[in-house]
Amino acid sequence: MGMGPADARGRLHRCPIAVRCAAWSAILLAFAATSHAGPALGQTATAAAIVSDVPVAGGTERALFLGGQQARAIVLLLPDGDGIIGLDSRGGVHQLGQNFLVRTLGQWVAQGFAVALPDAPNGTSLTGRRHLPAYADAIGRAIDFGRSGAALPVWLIGTSAGTTAAVNGAARLGSKVSEAVLTSSVTRRTGASGETIFDADPGAIAVPVLVVGNEYDTCADTPPGDAPMVLSALMRSQRKELVMVTSGQTAKGSDPCQGMSPHGYLGIEGMVVQRISEWIRAAGGG
Repeated sequence: MGMGPADARGRLHRCPIAVRCAAWSAILLAFAATSHAGPALGQTATAAAIVSDVPVAGGTERALFLGGQQARAIVLLLPDGDGIIGLDSRGGVHQLGQNFLVRTLGQWVAQGFAVALPDAPNGTSLTGRRHLPAYADAIGRAIDFGRSGAALPVWLIGTSAGTTAAVNGAARLGSKVSEAVLTSSVTRRTGASGETIFDADPGAIAVPVLVVGNEYDTCADTPPGDAPMVLSALMRSQRKELVMVTSGQTAKGSDPCQGMSPHGYLGIEGMVVQRISEWIRAAGGG
């Protein structure tokens, strides 16, 4: 699948739903070209990387922290797939390098945020386990690690299967989490994981939540038409907004549920990172 009939650079739409909806004009993708790229597979992250094996129940989770002195918030990134990033002791990424959040790691730093990126606890697949209390605890330990490097408010950002983790953390961790961002939310049980964001109790989330989707996302697990249902499930959240983008770019041979497709905002990464960053800053985070 190539570019869709909409503007190939991506377009943002006002959302036709009753709740307050974020609407914004298209941002020039020069940002994507000028922002720092995230670490490639096997390469070491820059920006003063700190790597630690954080104790969790039953073992450890390796976590990467990137922080600038001027950062005013931490974004904790929760990617999809099996959750195994393969972090080495220098911050090198060896798996999931094409994931939307992993490949834009440097862009979050360029936006002025500190970044925490946890690997799967004990290097074990998170498939089917992201909604469990034990994984919320692991997210909490990663937050503690990030805040040991910078005592800042924390935003959870999940993509695809990682949205279940973000919902779980935001629902269970109380004041440790300031807000949550869900991109390409998993709302259907068609994939291998057998879990959705609804298994993680989104109705318990009291913090603000931003939901992001791509109208050309054809992954069966994350239909963009379910976005209003996601917002409706956030019953306690006093501020919930939806941003829908439009871009149909897909890398040759990419699966529709993988990162190098509309599901992973291919070609409009900088625009999406920019909009999420603006939302965080508007809420007082940086």
